[in-house]
Amino acid sequence: MTNADVVKLSKLGFGSDVIKAKIDGASAVNFKLEVDDLVNLKSAGVSQDVISEMLKRANGGAAAGSGTPPMGAMMGNPNDVTMVTTDGGNLHLRGISGTISTTNAFVTVLEHYNFPGVAAATRTHDARPSFIVNSPDQPKGRIYIVSVEVDSHDQDRSLKLGNSRFWGGMKNVGAPDKDNQIAYDAVAVGNSNQWKLTPTKDLKPGEYGLYMGELFDFGVDR
Repeated sequence: MTNADVVKLSKLGFGSDVIKAKIDGASAVNFKLEVDDLVNLKSAGVSQDVISEMLKRANGGAAAGSGTPPMGAMMGNPNDVTMVTTDGGNLHLRGISGTISTTNAFVTVLEHYNFPGVAAATRTHDARPSFIVNSPDQPKGRIYIVSVEVDSHDQDRSLKLGNSRFWGGMKNVGAPDKDNQIAYDAVAVGNSNQWKLTPTKDLKPGEYGLYMGELFDFGVDR
């Protein structure tokens, strides 16, 4: 599947849900997602959420049934993400979707994934919670523990994505910026598809989440 296929479906009037399903189900994709390509997609009428789906798939996702699910669909049921804490026991995290915004800063394009609300509903006083997730492969580089910035003015939380340069192309498309990534240890537990993720250092009070296309958000309180 290519950019031209996505533009064709969009111009024929297919809804975003249909196009995103085709992107997820394609056996292979060859998307061009440099800065000019994103501009051309937007100018051709491709919706923001479809472009976001293209970015997710280009970041290493694969077709359903091919053995490696797309990153945003990897978890299936949101209840498959469980946070294990010392103060609240086992807490199910629910994934929330966001919208991508871009800002031009000199020769760099800053991309952010913005999620609604200034605070996660799930809270803990445990500075080093663990997370039980399902993943067919080693989760590092596919699942991220991240910090998010609170924007009180826009009433949302923002995750900075990998930067791109006007002349240097895009790197790590769809992956969180290294400044927002939290290092963690991953240990296989239960069956071969289940992993326990634990931050290597205590988390400061703030807003966090597991990011895999969606944000499985939580907050750490004092």
